[in-house]
Amino acid sequence: MKSIIRSTFALIAFSLVTTGSVFAEDSATKTTIETLNNSWNKAFNNADAKSLASLYAEKGVLSPGNGKALIGRAEIESLFKSFFEAGLNNHKLEIVTVDGDDKTLYQVAKWSARGAEKDGAATTFGGITTSVYKKDVNGKWVAQTHVWNAGN
Repeated sequence: MKSIIRSTFALIAFSLVTTGSVFAEDSATKTTIETLNNSWNKAFNNADAKSLASLYAEKGVLSPGNGKALIGRAEIESLFKSFFEAGLNNHKLEIVTVDGDDKTLYQVAKWSARGAEKDGAATTFGGITTSVYKKDVNGKWVAQTHVWNAGN
């Protein structure tokens, strides 16, 4: 009987330890993604296309919802420069889901941004975005792929 009780307690303890580590990993993943999103929003909202492009892998792929794929930081930087010249600002990301491991992270998020004011009113844009992150050679998380759509 003591053997069964010990085994039961051992099983419960093991379950608590492994469940706790899964939650800790999920929490760490979400915290990492939130940090990446904050850096992304800061660069965007400061209209800093170069800093924004540096958050992508050297050969990162971005598809801005128009059926095209931009490859590499130079093309990505050029796209964001055009957005800033058009007056886009106030970008926000709201996480829908995140997951990953120590080598790859991904997120699905809702995004929104404001356009330039015209006739006293600003246009609001928004949609869904998906990003996949990998660590670069220096151990920094960078976007390997980034795709979004526009819902309005």
